[in-house]
Amino acid sequence: WELWDWTEDAHPIHLHLVKFKVLERQAFNTTTGQLIGMPQSSRLTERGFKDTVIVYPGEITRVKATFDRPGLYVWHCHVLSHEDDEMMLPYCVGDSQSAPGCDQLQFA
Repeated sequence: WELWDWTEDAHPIHLHLVKFKVLERQAFNTTTGQLIGMPQSSRLTERGFKDTVIVYPGEITRVKATFDRPGLYVWHCHVLSHEDDEMMLPYCVGDSQSAPGCDQLQFA
């Protein structure tokens, strides 16, 4: 997964019901989307399994998650006002027609 932060705020992003590893981070231009420099390995404090990662402004945070079962999951920002502004969304892992709960999602 790539978590891109196009805003001026850092966001503590939490993935429900799954642990993940932070692989690397890379800067990008928030106006053009152009990558800047080379990816940087995860920080020592980010090593090991996580369920939340801080995504910094103008940075792509790359994570690797292994889902042990298909179904409906949720990700959100732990800043409460951001959750209210739709930084809390469901996503489907697996076939959207047969994975448990996924048939309830409606995509625009």
